[in-house]
Amino acid sequence: MPRRRTALLLGLALAAGVCGACGAPSRTPSVARARLAVMAPAAAETLVELGVADRIVAVGDFVDWPPVLAGLPKIGAYDAPNAERLVELGVTHLFTTASEAGRGDPARLGALGIRVVALDTSTFAGTLAAIAETGREVGREAEARALLERIESRLAAVGERAATAPRRRVLVAVGHDPLFAAGPGSHLDELVTLAGGENVARDAASPYPMLALETVLERAPQVIVDSADNRPGNPRGLAAGFWRQWPFLPAVSEGRVAFVDPWRLLVPGPRLADMAELMAKLIQPELFGQPRPEDFGPPQAPEGAP
Repeated sequence: MPRRRTALLLGLALAAGVCGACGAPSRTPSVARARLAVMAPAAAETLVELGVADRIVAVGDFVDWPPVLAGLPKIGAYDAPNAERLVELGVTHLFTTASEAGRGDPARLGALGIRVVALDTSTFAGTLAAIAETGREVGREAEARALLERIESRLAAVGERAATAPRRRVLVAVGHDPLFAAGPGSHLDELVTLAGGENVARDAASPYPMLALETVLERAPQVIVDSADNRPGNPRGLAAGFWRQWPFLPAVSEGRVAFVDPWRLLVPGPRLADMAELMAKLIQPELFGQPRPEDFGPPQAPEGAP
């Protein structure tokens, strides 16, 4: 995943809004005959997980996962899907993100007979609701319910196991120079709390605030989860890296700085429970075990996947 993906993921998180369908035509085709285009990485993962990858005929410029979607026609950026190309491909449903980044022109697409489904995955509740809505849109309600049951069961298990552990102060960095962190209202904040942590940016004014370095140093995080950069050559795994400049931070002195590929944590969807379990390993390894080396890099396709 090239460098631009990191900025994109952070930008989407900063702009996340409300979910729902908009610009829908008065008559929609049978879901069995639906031809889908997807702009949002989280929606792409959900559609594949629900077993309708064969209905996806186009993807947005920033959708390059799961691998089964490789090679499909690209239809532009979030705010400017190529309407002419969508019509050429016979697209009936466009899945995008409910954010400023994904606004585009739903009324125009609706007039062309394309149903726009805008999904909010910025929080746990939004992510789970988005999976259910996606299932309804593509006629996979039962599969969506089963997926949600698995996710919720695993989330509950993490919460129960971490409930009695001592809370550790945690910083989740999503940008450097300036420093951006996960704040209240973000799914990352919820992951930290569920996994037995206390977010050092818990009192910020937005879900992804810019933090003064002085604030971070003063609050002395005991765990730093850094998903700010995915360029080749940057550290992955448990390493002081960027943070070695401040050896007095407990996270640095105690070896609890983790560099994690943004794709592991910043795109909530069907992998939400995976994210919770990874965060728990980073914050409470005594309870959940140490993460594996492969847990820090980009997600891998399951064995046997195309």
